[in-house]
Amino acid sequence: MTTVPTFPSQVAWVQVDTQTILTIHKQVITRNPRIALLHNDHRTWHLKIKNVREIDRGWYMCQVNTDPMRSRQGYVDVVVPPDIIDRESSGDLTIREGQDVTLTCRAKGHPPPTIIWRREDNLDIIPDHGNTARGESHTESISRDVGEGETTAASVDIAGTSRLGVDDSTRVIEGDTLVLKKVSRLQMGSYLCIASNGIPPSISKRAHLRVQFPPMTGVPQQLEGAYVGQDLTIECHTEAYPKSINYWTNANGDMIVSGKRYEPILEESYYKTHMKLRIRDVTAEDFGTFRCVAKNSLGETDGAIKVYEIDPPKSHFNGGLEEQDDAETTEATGEPPATLPTHKKESKKYHSFHHTKGVNDIMDQQHLGKSSSFEGSHYTGPTTPQGLSPQESLDVVEHDAGEATCPVALLVAVVLVVIVTNTAFYASPPTLV
Repeated sequence: MTTVPTFPSQVAWVQVDTQTILTIHKQVITRNPRIALLHNDHRTWHLKIKNVREIDRGWYMCQVNTDPMRSRQGYVDVVVPPDIIDRESSGDLTIREGQDVTLTCRAKGHPPPTIIWRREDNLDIIPDHGNTARGESHTESISRDVGEGETTAASVDIAGTSRLGVDDSTRVIEGDTLVLKKVSRLQMGSYLCIASNGIPPSISKRAHLRVQFPPMTGVPQQLEGAYVGQDLTIECHTEAYPKSINYWTNANGDMIVSGKRYEPILEESYYKTHMKLRIRDVTAEDFGTFRCVAKNSLGETDGAIKVYEIDPPKSHFNGGLEEQDDAETTEATGEPPATLPTHKKESKKYHSFHHTKGVNDIMDQQHLGKSSSFEGSHYTGPTTPQGLSPQESLDVVEHDAGEATCPVALLVAVVLVVIVTNTAFYASPPTLV
């Protein structure tokens, strides 16, 4: 936009970079249909560019044909979001383990976009499998020396400006070319090339790296013990790419197929496979060496698991000795044994007479209430407990007071004789004189 003096004059718009006259006074000179001219009372002049393109970027001049001539210039900057050039960028690659690989990503835009690399699974990028030290490495048009105490993260060859940085969660490599040294299976996966220049949106391209290697096996338990009739599961782990063919062989070397007694189980995850073999009702033929086999176009390998016989577990004691004896008697004679009292039943017979005090103390509280002195010790003479005959009372005294002294036992016997005599006296019929 340009404002001119009030006296009559003519205004022209010129594209400086190409020295092209666009408009003169009220007329549009250029044949570009996207150029238009707007003015207001011959004082304000506007140059309008429709559907701006990159070719419109540059300097423009408004010129007033006064004497001397007056002019003013302005710069039009046309920004362009980033775009990746597919034909110049890497796609999916397949290489052998241990080789070097180069990933390339080319992008355009204005301002020139910055390119970074990261793994799609957010794992760290390992540019050199033999050197995994963390740090930062810069390679610029003017190289700088690595300061004392700094270490390079890996041997990375990146064309142009490049930087290998480590942030909080993932390793990011900046540059349009990424070289991975001595690639291993751990570096297999998808790599994202992300281009951005501050003008949204950013754009990315995926390059999937496949690393081929022959099969490898690992057996967590090489010896497995089992007894006849047991259900057993053996397992091993394999890694291979391209994907391997996996199967089991028995002790005779025959391939095992799924059936009533054998059930092969495969759990696959990318280049890893978890192999299991479930054996139902183990028999004597199953004792021997089983093998897990993995094959692909690059090779073959197997892992061995030896199954040996062990003794079956013994029956557990269930708390009653007489039950085990009954089982043996039934097995030998074919007839159930006669019911016999057990120690548990016998123990209930004297349950009602168990007391924290001695038998003599109980009888003292219940009946006599008197005391006699023998050799300076306190003793309470017993009487017959309620509901017991004299003989049963003697049994109780002998059972629960076995530690009584000889004088005490003698006195108990005398008292019982008196009780028996009195009982006999009252039981006999009177005699008439």
